[in-house]
Amino acid sequence: MRFLNFTPQETRAILFLLMALLVGSGIILYQRTHPGFAPQLKLEKSGVDSLRAIQYLSGRGQEENTIDLNRATAAELQLLPGVGPALSRRIVEYREAKGEFDRIEDVMQVSGIGPKTFEAIKQYLTVEDKKRGVDR
Repeated sequence: MRFLNFTPQETRAILFLLMALLVGSGIILYQRTHPGFAPQLKLEKSGVDSLRAIQYLSGRGQEENTIDLNRATAAELQLLPGVGPALSRRIVEYREAKGEFDRIEDVMQVSGIGPKTFEAIKQYLTVEDKKRGVDR
């Protein structure tokens, strides 16, 4: 049987492409409805590949989900909700210019982090006291 005057080989190629399109669309739809789907892929896309970042996104214990404001790299800071490359760079630049953060609330001194952003990220932040090695 000929399908719109295509050869059997052309018909198979068209069917294969249609199936690939359907499967790809299904994956994208699933990703949009399940935000926790494949956190490692999101890390690879953003250029972050550390084990700590993978643990952060996968939701293992709270102590592993915190980021020390005084030690985090710009890439690690990008894992925080609502923090992109520009904002993470400003946090690192602020820390380098003004010195280490004394408490997590001090991050609101960085341009672009207001009360709303701070509320979204505060549960993931910690500041280690470098003298005593204690979280504050």
